[in-house]
Amino acid sequence: METFFWQVAPSMSEKAEPKIKTIKFGDGYEQRIKDGINNDLRSYSVTLKVAREDAQHINDFLTRHGGLHAFKWIEPNTHRLITVKCTSWTSNVMNTVTTITATFEEVIA
Repeated sequence: METFFWQVAPSMSEKAEPKIKTIKFGDGYEQRIKDGINNDLRSYSVTLKVAREDAQHINDFLTRHGGLHAFKWIEPNTHRLITVKCTSWTSNVMNTVTTITATFEEVIA
């Protein structure tokens, strides 16, 4: 499995949305349980500002994985090596610099 080794901007945002199952009873009572073993996977909105030449390598990497194949990435806040997929990204090309924004979704396999 390949590793995404480019550095992302420190202004990255992390989204946590644990999956739960809820059963509602009468009088406002409800029971909640975890939905599966890996119910707390994260999503990361990342930005990279790179030279135009590097942007082509990043776009090639993301295109090669095509949102289907996962890859390894070192999460900058915890420095954990996690497995993610990227189903969408945007490139903003300027004269010498390209800004790429992407969403990395943590996956198990």
